[in-house]
Amino acid sequence: MPGQATGTAAGRRRGAAGVATAALASLLALAGCSSGGTAAAPSASAPQVRTTEPAPTTAAPTASPTLPVLPTLPVLPTLPVPSTLAVPPPASPDTVPSEPGEAPAAIYGCEGLPLTAPKSFPLACGKGAAVLDGLVWTGWGGLSPTAKGRLWEQNAAGGLAASPATVTLGGLTGGDYTTLRISAPKAERPNLQLTLSRSGPAPKD
Repeated sequence: MPGQATGTAAGRRRGAAGVATAALASLLALAGCSSGGTAAAPSASAPQVRTTEPAPTTAAPTASPTLPVLPTLPVLPTLPVPSTLAVPPPASPDTVPSEPGEAPAAIYGCEGLPLTAPKSFPLACGKGAAVLDGLVWTGWGGLSPTAKGRLWEQNAAGGLAASPATVTLGGLTGGDYTTLRISAPKAERPNLQLTLSRSGPAPKD
């Protein structure tokens, strides 16, 4: 039948065209895979956010307050310190300082101490009770100083009696008087002479 044959031929042509189209698509797909193509990069990149850190600020140094300049004090000289202080010995109650200009002469009593112009002076060291007191000296430090005073000595009744007396020193040697003379007209012994040494007075031989 002619009409049926014509439809069959058209269907075959359409089938052949579909096969050819599928084959072509397969070939294109294989060609794309073998060429090693890569996926296209996105056309537009995402916006990048850039953070900016603030620059460190350096504080300016604070100037310290200026102190006033003190004046320079002068250096005081160093005074020498004495190792020991000279302390004068206590004055004897029977010692009177010499007058200015007089020589430092002395006599020695029973205690062996130097006496200068004494107001009293023992005449017997441990023997009897003879003593001079109330002495007022003139010319001390010279060759023959003298003194006015009283002589106390034991009388015949066993008591003590005082008599006016004049005392004269002599024999000045090395600053020491070595002789003593007493004149007491009203005494039992009106004239006495003694030898003086650093051990004390002694009757003159």
